[in-house]
Amino acid sequence: VFSKAEAARKLLAERIQVITPDPYINTVGAALSVAADAIWEEPSYLHGSIGWRIRLNGWRGPYTGDVLGWHDRARMHFRSYALSQVTAPDSGKVIADTALHLARQLEQMGTAVFSSGYISRNPGGDQRPHHYDMNLVYMDELLWHFRWTGDIAFIKEMWPVIKRHLAWEKRNFDTDNNGLYDAYAAIWASDGLEYSGGSVTHSSAYNYRANKMAAELAVLIGEDPEPYRAEAAKIIAAVNHTLWMADKGWYAEFKDASGLQLLHPTAALWTVYHNIDSELPDAFKAYQTLQYVDNHIPHIPVRAKGLAEGYYTLSTSNWMPYTWSLNNVALAEIMHTTLANWQTGRNEEAFLLWKSALLESMYLGGSAGNFQQISTYDAIRGEAYRDFADPIGMTARSLVQGLFGILPDALNKELTIKPGLPAAWKHASLRTPDISFAFTRMEGTDTYTIMPSFQTKMRLSLLVKVNGSRIASVLVNGKKAVWQNVDSAIGSPMIRISVGMADKYKVKIVWQGLQPDTLSLKRSIAKGSPLAIRLPNATVKELYDPQQWMRSVQIHGHELSSAVTGDTGIRTAFLKINQGQFTWWQPLIINIKEAVEIVDPGEQEKNSLQCILKNNSSRSITGRLTVNGNINIPVVLPSFSSQKIILAPDNMLPGTNEVVCYYKNTPGHLPVTGNITTLEHTKAMISNWNMTVQSGLLETVDITKYFNDKVTHIFTNTYLSPRPVTATLQLPTQGIGEWTHPLLTAMIDDSGLRKMAGDKDRFSLPEGISFQTPSDTARPNILFTSQWDNYPKEAAIPLTGKATHAYFLMAGSTNTMQSRMTNGAVIISYMDNTSDTLLLNNPGSWWPIEQDYYEDGYAFTLNAPRPVRVHLKTGEIVTGTGGDFQKYNGKMIDGGAATVLDMPLVKYKELKELKLQAIANEVVIGLMSITLMR
Repeated sequence: VFSKAEAARKLLAERIQVITPDPYINTVGAALSVAADAIWEEPSYLHGSIGWRIRLNGWRGPYTGDVLGWHDRARMHFRSYALSQVTAPDSGKVIADTALHLARQLEQMGTAVFSSGYISRNPGGDQRPHHYDMNLVYMDELLWHFRWTGDIAFIKEMWPVIKRHLAWEKRNFDTDNNGLYDAYAAIWASDGLEYSGGSVTHSSAYNYRANKMAAELAVLIGEDPEPYRAEAAKIIAAVNHTLWMADKGWYAEFKDASGLQLLHPTAALWTVYHNIDSELPDAFKAYQTLQYVDNHIPHIPVRAKGLAEGYYTLSTSNWMPYTWSLNNVALAEIMHTTLANWQTGRNEEAFLLWKSALLESMYLGGSAGNFQQISTYDAIRGEAYRDFADPIGMTARSLVQGLFGILPDALNKELTIKPGLPAAWKHASLRTPDISFAFTRMEGTDTYTIMPSFQTKMRLSLLVKVNGSRIASVLVNGKKAVWQNVDSAIGSPMIRISVGMADKYKVKIVWQGLQPDTLSLKRSIAKGSPLAIRLPNATVKELYDPQQWMRSVQIHGHELSSAVTGDTGIRTAFLKINQGQFTWWQPLIINIKEAVEIVDPGEQEKNSLQCILKNNSSRSITGRLTVNGNINIPVVLPSFSSQKIILAPDNMLPGTNEVVCYYKNTPGHLPVTGNITTLEHTKAMISNWNMTVQSGLLETVDITKYFNDKVTHIFTNTYLSPRPVTATLQLPTQGIGEWTHPLLTAMIDDSGLRKMAGDKDRFSLPEGISFQTPSDTARPNILFTSQWDNYPKEAAIPLTGKATHAYFLMAGSTNTMQSRMTNGAVIISYMDNTSDTLLLNNPGSWWPIEQDYYEDGYAFTLNAPRPVRVHLKTGEIVTGTGGDFQKYNGKMIDGGAATVLDMPLVKYKELKELKLQAIANEVVIGLMSITLMR
């Protein structure tokens, strides 16, 4: 018995064999084989091998069937779930579940979601409703199966399943026929992910690939391909027109269906990798999208004793507050991102992230050789689950299709191999039941030995990165072969070697000449400065500037010059260059900065204000610094220098202070007096609540007659409109929670605030700022606005006189789906019809009433000072400085909390009115008190 068990173990462990120069990678094959086998239980794959050992037709575990050579298991999985696809009725009514506060659809067969085309969670014909849409991932895996096997008979068998699925997706999730699809819990990161009928990038990408491939399959089996070609064309046009943000260089997460129909610009990882995996963006868009990951998705260092620096992992998003599955550190999400990097040709970045994730999970985690679901670097959950199906599936894909680049297309009888090996490796090999691949590099000669054993014979198309400026020879099985330059290659030149069918290929490439030129990435430059690029050996042929940040471009041989005029931030352009026999696109990545930056150093001393001035230009800067329109401090900054400024407390106020630097790029001091506002200038808001103010300068504004509710009612209301009439997931009717927690609420209790207000209907902060608020519990104490019809979308309050500053006591709601965008605004207008605006952004300046944001400096960052918060039930005032806030960091607040916000005003202008606006959907924006600094 023991001998048989050992023989079975050995056979399984040796199924996938990986040999590389890196011993930490060489263990992956055996661990992956065992883990992939553990999630198989005839007739289908499971959600996990230990935790969540249940059947679900989608998610990413079933990819292992084809990638690791278990094609019979894959076929059984797809066939068994085909029996569980609903075939009637043809359609159904959209019925949101009232018992679950409309957050999700009624789980009842025959309704819109659970009609023809829906695939149930259990195999073998067990048709029952379930709250996930497993169709999209299941269909993507099935389409990959056809690429791996080329099984025409199975395509014909599954064609009705494909047709019903595509009709079901279109009928339910693109009801306006605009080519953009909603997403109904369709990916792993779906718990809490609700788009309220909006146009979603990742589900539209899935449907693009499915329709594009359906057209291809239709031709092969004699069906009509045109409807599917037309739908694929409609999707890609709509996504690129509506969801691609050309000025930023990435796809939006989604676009709202109601309200102001806003774009949600801050995408999560799944929006990046699903687009690339579905081949929706062109090469330039794909490269720019991964720059978004580099610069906007939180990077978390992976550290251990004896481990070199530089390894890192990623959070799935930078959204706040924390909600399960929306902002975790998840191995499958990271592995899918590495695959996107390999698909885009970013081999070095792909491998660094891939190895980082494997080190953290297999070696540094709680279980050796583990493919975890959640990382130990997840700030909220920590490490969770052993050998989870999603990361097993994506580790398999990223190993085979990414690192070794094995990409079969048995439908068209072409095997593409695009190795993603690190440039430093001199050898690497992979053996699976489908293929044996080996690479060696010796003295300028690369040798690839490839032995395919797929059930369909295919031609070979080998794409390799160039290792010189010329090719001396290319031999395939000892005979001279033709190669082609890959014109679309980005980052480094690439060639394609195409040869016919054979049982074995030995490809030998002899390189000559210098290595291809590269550009240093992420150089910083001041806006308005000249940019000069010189390549030592390559010639610049063309410029492609999709984000339009370059002007007056001149190209002369090895050189390019231009003026930098685009918006600040990381910007990408592409140079088409030629060196020797090769032509490719070289990315030019620039961090554009203001010529002068004013930086908040963070912690501030009591009753003072500090800032750092940075000169990012190559010229000396002469200027003057003002604070709140006062204090005229001369400044001289040599080129590329910085200077710390400590300002005296005169003319400074608790809260936000407006610091402006007026400057010129020419020698000589500015005059102490005279008009300097015509000069170039940069402005920053520097906060310090650790100041006191004389109360005699403050005046509370009586706004009680404008109140329209009590703050305690915010989650006792029923928010019924506007709501989509489509099958979707959405915020529950109480205005808090999400579809996985549809009955969640928070009890808001303002008894402490009412008591603190006392007989005078006012209370004071420690800084000396007073707010007027009713103590009588029978009286309203807040003005609410919202895109919900319960309240006005905006409200105006008249103001009079002049003021230098305004302080607000505010409270309201927000949620993770409204993160990193403007939720509302406070607009103060003057009699001359000019105005100043305080934007209420989640998380920086708009906080949820029921909780504090969690901040750890990695996955969760505010990028703004923490505000003063007033706890409504206890009257406790918690400042954002010192350690006071730490005991509430990321915590729910019993009874809720209001937030103190403020804004500087133009002191010499007559005030006209304050306008309170709700901008984002699903939020309530509330104003409780106004105090003016006269």
